[in-house]
Amino acid sequence: MGSIIPLKINFVMMKHYLISLLLFACIFVPGRAHELPRVFVFTDINIDSGDPDDRQSLVHLFWYANEAAIEGIVPDRWNARGLEACLMALEAYRRDFAEFSFQELGYPEPDTLKKRIARDTLDAFRLFLAAASKKDAPLYVLVWGNMELFKTFLLQRPELMKNIRLITIGTGLMLEKDFPYIPNDWPRTIPCKQLNWNGFGRNQIYDNPEFDELWWLEINWTYAGMFTGKKPARMLKKLSVYGNLGRHMKEVVKNESWAQYFRAGDTPSLLYVIDRGHDKNNPCQSSWAGKFVKPFPEKKPNYYTDDAGKVSWDYANPCNTWKNHEKVRNHAVKTLEKRRNNMYSALLGKLNQIYR
Repeated sequence: MGSIIPLKINFVMMKHYLISLLLFACIFVPGRAHELPRVFVFTDINIDSGDPDDRQSLVHLFWYANEAAIEGIVPDRWNARGLEACLMALEAYRRDFAEFSFQELGYPEPDTLKKRIARDTLDAFRLFLAAASKKDAPLYVLVWGNMELFKTFLLQRPELMKNIRLITIGTGLMLEKDFPYIPNDWPRTIPCKQLNWNGFGRNQIYDNPEFDELWWLEINWTYAGMFTGKKPARMLKKLSVYGNLGRHMKEVVKNESWAQYFRAGDTPSLLYVIDRGHDKNNPCQSSWAGKFVKPFPEKKPNYYTDDAGKVSWDYANPCNTWKNHEKVRNHAVKTLEKRRNNMYSALLGKLNQIYR
């Protein structure tokens, strides 16, 4: 009889454990941490006169930190208080983590995230090397600014290319209407060859045959679908009531009258990764990030960029069809707008669950 009692107790304990585990699984939809898509962010986040969209995008990333495994955040504008901007968002995350349902929903501890934020270039390379060297699952490298630092790292360790899926925002060609806003110290060329806002470092990779096999989704104009119409302003108002992170998202645009909306222009890079309604192996399929094409299937079999739809567009030499560049941009933007309401609804539903 003495051997039966412990077995009975163990069975009861196991039963309660399994029930608790099942309940947690129902709450934490994304699954076990090692199954989450791995992401690594390069951002030009800052606290000066720059665009505040990276700061909003970082809040959005933290809200989805239980659906993407954050392996590194590199605020490469350290001289513009980029690290401080990251830590301010992290502090808002820390307070929400302590007060709301973050832990039970599988969010990482604030101190875990803090260790993933690079303090300087050397620390950034250490984090990148550790993350990109893993071969069990692709590392989604999300570039929210220029590509200079990523380019430097990749040129040092080009063999890591096979473990990476690169997603960049605004790194291709600039719209002609944006030319008046180009800083005076930037290099200039003819319109159909002028690199976009985040283009620095881009061509050193794009034009290098060594990286023709690199998996690369270049979201050059499509991301502007985050900005269009009146809905982004209404969305920011809705988001701002969700805890400290929501207030922080509103706070970071307070000094920019033109940015009073859910701008988050770099967020589409993450949207591609977290949208469960599409195949992450196929950017040509519509997703929250938009819809894209593979323009050079033979030369660059893993390169994707904005979808021109039925508009005539020469991807190899845009100068041949540059007169159509605004039409291409407008079509590309609509591919994100098409799924934007669905993305908004999913985010609000998630926040209602967290901040209940």
